[in-house]
Amino acid sequence: MENERNSDQYPQLKQVLLVLALTLAITFFIAGLAALIGARTELFLFEALIIVPALLYTLKHKYSVVQIFRLRRVNFKVLLISIMLGFAFTIVSDEIDRVVQIFFPMPEQLQNAITAALKIETISDFIIIAFSAVFLAAIVEEMLFRGFVQTSLEREFDITKAVMSTALLFVIFHFNPWWSIQVMIFGIILGVVAWKSNSIYPAIVMHAINNSVALLMSNINPKNFEWYLYKNHVSIPILIVAIVATVLGIKLFYRFCEESLSDRTHFDV
Repeated sequence: MENERNSDQYPQLKQVLLVLALTLAITFFIAGLAALIGARTELFLFEALIIVPALLYTLKHKYSVVQIFRLRRVNFKVLLISIMLGFAFTIVSDEIDRVVQIFFPMPEQLQNAITAALKIETISDFIIIAFSAVFLAAIVEEMLFRGFVQTSLEREFDITKAVMSTALLFVIFHFNPWWSIQVMIFGIILGVVAWKSNSIYPAIVMHAINNSVALLMSNINPKNFEWYLYKNHVSIPILIVAIVATVLGIKLFYRFCEESLSDRTHFDV
């Protein structure tokens, strides 16, 4: 454990920022090609390539991929409660987004563009969009932010600053100021989960669930969600259950993580 906390085995702050700057340049390049390659291809390339600079940097400097990206196994109970947390907080986050839109509404043109990019009309659309927006996004974004970035920042700052800073960078890389509050809160939750479990797998599960629900709601007739909504907000009973489940889920998550610490094999590969 002491070896893992040795700062020599992790990038310094300036190195992390350099890798992120290169990653940002790649995303701008992909965005510039968007008109030529199409939104679906852009989404796939964005998610596929944002991890490349961090991965190449890690391999070049011979850092431990498991340590840098927090690719440590967790026990079944931790993953199970991560699923519960994923669904519960996705509902809470949805209501936060609906409230934010009242005071800070996203331009209709941008909203339509996002909806169009996630619209599934063919089997190939389903394969590309679902793979890119759900599985690939959850894996590579957690590897980059809760893995490469946060593990390094935890050596530079205390855990609160590390999680908050990582969440802020997570917001910046979403390039959508109308999502800032929602993404920031989600990033903080994911950061705490990754830190407490010392693994990105629970965060990947929660991230994938959140993106899956968003994709589902973008492709199903709103009338099918009448049971879920009340006056364009999440139904109060459903929201209360989701809030309670989130609070309870976090408490159980902490308990299960502390239990698993007694067995070091859950964290070593």
